[in-house]
Amino acid sequence: MRVATIDLGTNAVRFDVHDLSSRGDVVRLHRERLPVRLGEGVFQTGRLSAKAMGRTLVAFRSFKHTCDTLGVEKVTAFGTSALRDSSNSDTFLRQVKRATGINLRIISGREEAQLIAQGILAHENKPTKTLTALVDIGGGSVEITLCRDRHVLYSASFKLGAARLQQVFLKTIPPSSAGGPNAPLAKLARHVKSLLLEGGPRGGWPRVSRVLGSAGTIRALARVEKEEGEETLTDRGVERLIERFRLLSLPKLLRVPGMDLKRAHTILAGACVLKEIVGLLDVSVIEPTDYSLRDGMLEEEVRAIQKGRSTALGFHLPDVFRLARRWGLEVRHLKHVEMFSRTLFSRLAPLHRLGRFWEDYLVAAGWFQDMGEKISPVHHERHSSYLVQNADVSGLEPWERDFIAQLVLWHKEGKITSKDIPFPIGDKKATFLKILALLRVVDALEKPQAHWVSLRRVERKRGAVRLLLSGQRSAVDLAILRVEQKKELFEKVFRVSLSAS
Repeated sequence: MRVATIDLGTNAVRFDVHDLSSRGDVVRLHRERLPVRLGEGVFQTGRLSAKAMGRTLVAFRSFKHTCDTLGVEKVTAFGTSALRDSSNSDTFLRQVKRATGINLRIISGREEAQLIAQGILAHENKPTKTLTALVDIGGGSVEITLCRDRHVLYSASFKLGAARLQQVFLKTIPPSSAGGPNAPLAKLARHVKSLLLEGGPRGGWPRVSRVLGSAGTIRALARVEKEEGEETLTDRGVERLIERFRLLSLPKLLRVPGMDLKRAHTILAGACVLKEIVGLLDVSVIEPTDYSLRDGMLEEEVRAIQKGRSTALGFHLPDVFRLARRWGLEVRHLKHVEMFSRTLFSRLAPLHRLGRFWEDYLVAAGWFQDMGEKISPVHHERHSSYLVQNADVSGLEPWERDFIAQLVLWHKEGKITSKDIPFPIGDKKATFLKILALLRVVDALEKPQAHWVSLRRVERKRGAVRLLLSGQRSAVDLAILRVEQKKELFEKVFRVSLSAS
């Protein structure tokens, strides 16, 4: 399968095209990095500028042309901090969609941190039993992940990117030479430390044995140190660079041996952030790594293909959510439907024995199942299924549309036979029946206005499952009756009795 990944950051956009096989083989066909500076001024004004959007849109048109030329089958495009923080990001997303057909999605800071960690851990060949920190200093945010071996223990995103801090605190190059507690560098350091302490892991930041630093800022600092004859980037080396850079104008920074020309205007802010991070982690050596967010995006696609599915629905659920909202479904209702779906799936995992990623298909079907009521309450499941088949949701593959559309079509009570299931005999057919059985229970719980009923607990004893509900009495009574009406498939598929109280 030929896929393209687009990582739209605050300073630059990165575009890759790869050939992927089900065996896990990866061949890169194309790679680009364009310094579009989408986040220029955004952390001061709260808005993307027309010029920045124009530059970035030109880049996306170029990427679309390349995708067409290379025969790309799927494009995954994520935006990060600048888009998260701008009030007019939706306008830009619509522009990209109209001009190129590419669905650009804004990912959360947490998603960004997880993808960065995934990209690094999939490629670094030195797993260790000791505690390691993965640090990515981007233009708008900083992601930090603590892991042991290849297992993530803690992951978080902080609004401490180098471009953000340059715009908000330092402002000029060099920064003001004012001394004392109000000096720009002093205020920046206090701000960084405050956010890191406030948003750090419970019990405080632990001491780590190793720091792997991704993104351009850390690699740029390491290159300058190497030109100075230092083979490694250390905490003391970062302090020396800060003292040196704080006095230099931009033309002089550009003449520093080893300086990355694209990083010169934010290098001081990035060094200050790194200094505070390594201080809290009590580590002296920082090891640069070439792997980052786009490698995590690619790894997600590789894993999806290897698991027999060609997308990672979990990363596209926000698009499904927005579509359901456009069809008039209330946020509160959708959140409760998601709660019912995830609670049932996780509590009954020993019963259904499905992989964790199938939970997202139950959530998506739960959101979609009643959209057809906006067209007609009569046979609304048929309208809902049609809407799924024709929905404009980025990243959904044809089999996924069919799978969710069929779940929606059959979510009401009624017998369904093996002939009715439009999937080959095997695991996918069995999986469909299991998720459909769960979906019918979700439908029973959400019909009496989901926010009036809460699923407090799921009890599972030998041969029986019991749902313990709470909420408005009349709504709970109605939910109990509807569970009785819709439990037949659940009991048949899982060979247990089902009750609610």
